[in-house]
Amino acid sequence: MQQATDHPPTAQVAPADTSSDIIEVIGKRMDNALDMDRRTYEVRETAQSVQKNALQLLRGLPAVTVTPDESLLVLGAGVTTIYVDGRPFLGDIRQFLRSLHGSDIARIEVITNPSAQFSAEGAGGVINLVLRKTQEEGLSGNASYEASSWGLGLLDTTLNYRHADWTYQLKASGNIGRRLRRTHHDTRSVRPEEGAQATANREDGLATYDGTDGRVTAKVTYDLDAKTSLSGQLRGGGGHDVTVNRLDFSAITPDFAPFSQHTRLDSYGAFLDGQLSLAHAGTTKGEAVNASVQFFKSTQLHDMTQARFSDGRRYAIDLKHPAYSIDAKLDWKHPMATGQILSTGTSWHVDGISQDYAFTSNDAVSLGADTRATYEARSSTVAAYATFQQALGRLTLAPGLRGETNLRRITSPGDEPLRLDRTKLFPSFHANYKASKTLQLQASYSKRIERVPLDYLAPYSTVQDVNTVFEGNSELKDQSIDSFELGVQFRPGKIEASATLYLRETSQLWNESYSVNNAGNSNYTYVNAGSRTSAGGQFDLALPLPEGLKVQASANLFDERSPVDGGEATRVLHTLRYSTNGTLEWSARDRGTIPGDVAQSRFRNSR
Repeated sequence: MQQATDHPPTAQVAPADTSSDIIEVIGKRMDNALDMDRRTYEVRETAQSVQKNALQLLRGLPAVTVTPDESLLVLGAGVTTIYVDGRPFLGDIRQFLRSLHGSDIARIEVITNPSAQFSAEGAGGVINLVLRKTQEEGLSGNASYEASSWGLGLLDTTLNYRHADWTYQLKASGNIGRRLRRTHHDTRSVRPEEGAQATANREDGLATYDGTDGRVTAKVTYDLDAKTSLSGQLRGGGGHDVTVNRLDFSAITPDFAPFSQHTRLDSYGAFLDGQLSLAHAGTTKGEAVNASVQFFKSTQLHDMTQARFSDGRRYAIDLKHPAYSIDAKLDWKHPMATGQILSTGTSWHVDGISQDYAFTSNDAVSLGADTRATYEARSSTVAAYATFQQALGRLTLAPGLRGETNLRRITSPGDEPLRLDRTKLFPSFHANYKASKTLQLQASYSKRIERVPLDYLAPYSTVQDVNTVFEGNSELKDQSIDSFELGVQFRPGKIEASATLYLRETSQLWNESYSVNNAGNSNYTYVNAGSRTSAGGQFDLALPLPEGLKVQASANLFDERSPVDGGEATRVLHTLRYSTNGTLEWSARDRGTIPGDVAQSRFRNSR
């Protein structure tokens, strides 16, 4: 992956008097091969934007959805991958985004259909956060504190010091209090065999999530010369999180015995990570070489679950699952003839996890026998890619090809070692046509993959809750995704309108296959069952109004057809939903050195 570089002077940026905290870069930087697959948004250094955390900034971007549990979706579906300065982020992304503020971010790049330059892993898009570089000599910094009505407090402080060719940064952040409170209401029906009478019940639940966590980061950057810089970073932290679930199970059919459940999960964690990176600008304009290596190690990751039931049953789960990741990469961008850019690179990524699982209960009949199991798992991926950009008048084409070799190993006492070796090619293609100064059209295709999570392959069963047991499947295959997109962007003056139509075809689909034991509990595993088709459209509008007002609105249509019933795949589940969200913002004029007031009203609707 290439580390993002400074914009060349040909970039046209929206006027500074716009009321938006985030403005999209206007105009195509044709000497940058990375523009073909992304939209770029600048973060203005206003009093309002610098204090917003990254999650708040992302909520205002087209095509990006932040869910109530702070997960990120691009185009309304899929798991989004976060990159920082062109490198995949390793660690707890939610905590990182909460501690990152507008004062730290230069721009945000939203990539809905990544090119071959990015890892083929993941069905969702990519969000790349390009961090701001300290330019001023001497000491600078900022501090912020946020509080919510639930009792959550977040503190973040940053100190920067620059002298000659050296830049130092020290960052500390932490949070304490309640992060989430959520209720749910579900119904459940169990039929022990075909034609038998079903047993049905209603589940009403309340979940709370509290935590105390802290992090400290130290970073040093040295400019070797005008075109070369070297940086190193070390980060560590830890904390204690508590999740409490209160559930009431009431009868719908008379053969169900009502009961209640109280579950508490205590999670203790500590981590250490670091990175070393080199950025060099070549003698040819636009040429760049970037290299980096980073690691992440959870020195402690310990989950303890205690569950009690009104009928006297109880169980406990003790899970130790420390993990580690290593990522190394080298990229070279080389401008050739006029309108031609060749980008090549290679990478090596490793994920490893060790699990020690212990389950005990006082009811072996319905909750299962006491269990103790362990396993070690490791996944290693070596990749190489090449993309070539060619300008043909108003039309620009960028084909690409990525090759990845993935090796996975899982060992567990008493079981045969599991070895998976898979090599695949992942093509991509992006095209952009500049119809006029205000209208651009895009089309793209990419081949992607979702590799089986290591815990899906685990060779033993784990209790999920009082009604559910999960079993790993060592025969599970990776999901393959073909992704197609068509887009249009229209920018007459300060008005911006865009639309994206997308189609995702997923083969070797993971599907849950259920069975029911003698106690009426569900045992499930994942199997490969058929294909899924997802299609939809994203429509965005940004419109400035008189008197310092601005409105931003988005709508997403999502249609999905997916097989159900495990390996049989005899039925198809059809899902059709839409969501709308928008922001009405009013900005007052600055009063000398005093920033003007800002008021925002947000709305969101989903069905």
